[in-house]
Amino acid sequence: MATGIGEPPALSGLHEGDPTAPQLLHSLTTLPVTAPPNTAYLYNNTVYSVGGYLPLLATGVPGDALTGRFADEMREQVFGPTGMAGARIADDPRGLVTDFMRGHVPDLTGANRPLAFGPVGSYAPAGGTLASLEDMAAYVRLQLRGGVSVDGRRVVSAANLAECWEPHIPVPVSPDLDPDVTASGYGMGWIRNRFCDGTPLVWHNGGIDGFTSYIGFLPEHDLGLVVLNGTNPSPTGPYFYLYVLNLLLSERFGLNKGVPEKVHAAYLAALEDLRALGRRTAPTDPGATAPYLGHYEGGYRLTRNGRDLFLQLGPRTMPLGVLPDGSYVATGGLLVGNEVRLTPDVDGTPRIEVVGFETVRRTVGL
Repeated sequence: MATGIGEPPALSGLHEGDPTAPQLLHSLTTLPVTAPPNTAYLYNNTVYSVGGYLPLLATGVPGDALTGRFADEMREQVFGPTGMAGARIADDPRGLVTDFMRGHVPDLTGANRPLAFGPVGSYAPAGGTLASLEDMAAYVRLQLRGGVSVDGRRVVSAANLAECWEPHIPVPVSPDLDPDVTASGYGMGWIRNRFCDGTPLVWHNGGIDGFTSYIGFLPEHDLGLVVLNGTNPSPTGPYFYLYVLNLLLSERFGLNKGVPEKVHAAYLAALEDLRALGRRTAPTDPGATAPYLGHYEGGYRLTRNGRDLFLQLGPRTMPLGVLPDGSYVATGGLLVGNEVRLTPDVDGTPRIEVVGFETVRRTVGL
């Protein structure tokens, strides 16, 4: 995350399931260089995924076999030895396990709605593990035991683990939600915070369609924490782990006092913001949107079912409503609350702008 290489927000945020592993590797050459190395924190899932494939490339694994081989190696070298019996690399748990959770997202009324499982594909090294709470607890215990698994097996050296925890680039923190953090930096797959009393916290979070996760541990206190919930990262998912984490920090160690209450208030405010947006949102006009229906670059589709308008991308379906200014908004789905604009390009070709992510032109109409 200190390479200086940037990543367009839609690349691994919306198109994780699109590229093959060779395409992902090649895409690295087209990413923008936005800062000198080791000068700026730039979160980059493409760079991270390439790093995950490098050991396999070094042993001669061909590009078209990387994704499957990565899954095999994770099972044999990480999940099995660590005691993560149920963990695997996959996008969809159905047919693989019988006990699994469905992801959810609030709509513009604040009510939770189920989401389709999101694709990870060749981006698996950046977060393609399906795992249970017990699996992740075993991983935390491996960290706290210096590389020894729950069954006493040495999986990795304590020195290698400790090197992964060492920060390389500063990470910004919120003075409101992290008032007692005096330093924060990104290491190798871990963020390391240091609190005002010297206590270190090593952690990472994650999110995909309908799910938000957190894993962290305090090595000096032999204490770890895993929070998994079936709620979309935006706009409410992180508040669940932030509340649990800061409840632990404040009650056990006297750190970040008052933050749980702030997190709860922020969660309620996020839901109210959705409801307020919903009160301003109306059903779309079939006549106004008819010229824009069809297939678009990047795999997007704009479709209609009666008075209901949908923006679709792979398994993702995002219903759209219209705002008083004529712009559109996702009323549900992965990007709930996100503005969407339907406008003609300079040559008259219909285009969709998913504000904050990307703009695509229509390729084939309906």
